[in-house]
Amino acid sequence: MVGQCRDHYEIFTEELEQALKIIGTLPDAGTLYAPSPVLGVRRVYLRKLSAHLSYTFVDAQVIVRALWGARRKHGPQL
Repeated sequence: MVGQCRDHYEIFTEELEQALKIIGTLPDAGTLYAPSPVLGVRRVYLRKLSAHLSYTFVDAQVIVRALWGARRKHGPQL
């Protein structure tokens, strides 16, 4: 049981770190999330987590707005 938790933690941190590197380097890498009331929200899909990382890029800074399960029927309230 402990090994499984560690595996999940490692997958979570690995995929999140990789996504942050990508959007930190290429902020336009994600797709625009039109339903958002916040202007300029983009998101990237984290395949192993089956989740979307929603973010904005303001003044050369990435602002993570949400990490949301892709299987949900609606997006996060931003």
